[in-house]
Amino acid sequence: MAEWALLGIPVGIVLLYIGSEAMVDGAKKLAIRLGVTPFVVGLTIVAIGSSAPEAITSLVSGGNPEIIIGNIVGSNSANAGLAIGLAAVISPIACKFAEIRFEMSAMMVAVLAILALSLNGIIGFIDGIVLLALLLVFIFSVYKVKVKEARTAEGEEETEDSNVSAALCLLLIVVGMAALYFGADWFVGGAVRLAEISGASDLMIGLILVALGSALPEICICLMAAYRREDELVVSNIVGSIVFNTFFALGIGALFSDIPIRNETMMFHIPVMVILALLVFIFVRHRDRIDRKEGAVLFSVYAAYILSMVVFPQLTGGMF
Repeated sequence: MAEWALLGIPVGIVLLYIGSEAMVDGAKKLAIRLGVTPFVVGLTIVAIGSSAPEAITSLVSGGNPEIIIGNIVGSNSANAGLAIGLAAVISPIACKFAEIRFEMSAMMVAVLAILALSLNGIIGFIDGIVLLALLLVFIFSVYKVKVKEARTAEGEEETEDSNVSAALCLLLIVVGMAALYFGADWFVGGAVRLAEISGASDLMIGLILVALGSALPEICICLMAAYRREDELVVSNIVGSIVFNTFFALGIGALFSDIPIRNETMMFHIPVMVILALLVFIFVRHRDRIDRKEGAVLFSVYAAYILSMVVFPQLTGGMF
């Protein structure tokens, strides 16, 4: 029965989570073993790993390109509204804007880039090249702007990760990538089947189901970091993930298929994503923190956004 394809959704989510954890763990330990500073590992490798579900989902969604834009816009919105919002409600997040000015600015460039590239109604091959070029600029800037101060702050401290064998690190990376690929393939297959059964559009499935499923690593990292009061990890993880979701995952998706942008996406979904990112930027810029009240604002905006799609399915061109 075709309905068996729906099992791909929960199985895919589990594999995406396991795969991203294994890949991040292996890549992080290998990078530290090779002498890369933990700060840079966190801002680049961990962000790439936690955005890997979105990237792999983009690759396997070529036949349903609206899932790609829904996944990226929905994941970015979930990161800013759901992950940071809930994390701040659990424990107020203290973060000095002066120390993360570069990362916060990169996040705003990323969401505004989606807005700008969507103006002509399609994100295509050239746009994908532009996004990947911006990713390279971001990574280069991280190494030029941030590495020196990170080394100064961290010193020559040894970590347990530096003693892990390179073979084990590579095995974790390979296993993680395999789990990510099959998880994304099954997850998207189940999501497409759900859209067919329910009458929901690919865009709606991408914005809600696929976005939340592929954003699970970021959400889990944020909530655990908030519980442990690791404030810097909460913000850097989300900011880095939004940047990589946009430049890396959307860029790769656009290389392999033209991604149509509905009027509803341009006029409603992308502006909501920009507003949520802007709220995070404003809260950190003016208060050097996101307290429980501001976390509640972020979560409420996101919850109202999801509710609006359920109540008014025409916003996504489909219906449940």
